[in-house]
Amino acid sequence: MTMTYQEALDECDRIGAKNASDPALMASFCRGSIQILVGAASPRLVWEGAMKQGMTSRELAKLANKNPDAVHELMWL
Repeated sequence: MTMTYQEALDECDRIGAKNASDPALMASFCRGSIQILVGAASPRLVWEGAMKQGMTSRELAKLANKNPDAVHELMWL
């Protein structure tokens, strides 16, 4: 079973980013940094789109730094 955005956040909150799975780390990144990097974006929808694309947290972070418009597109997948 795939975890939900909230389950991923709960995992990261419970055990910390250092020990969290990559989906949980990505959820924490989306919650805390994505809007600073790309502007108005839904952290949950970005996370869900990135997960559908099979992205890692590192790939999403790189994309946010290089192409904010592509991050916004993730919300519509």
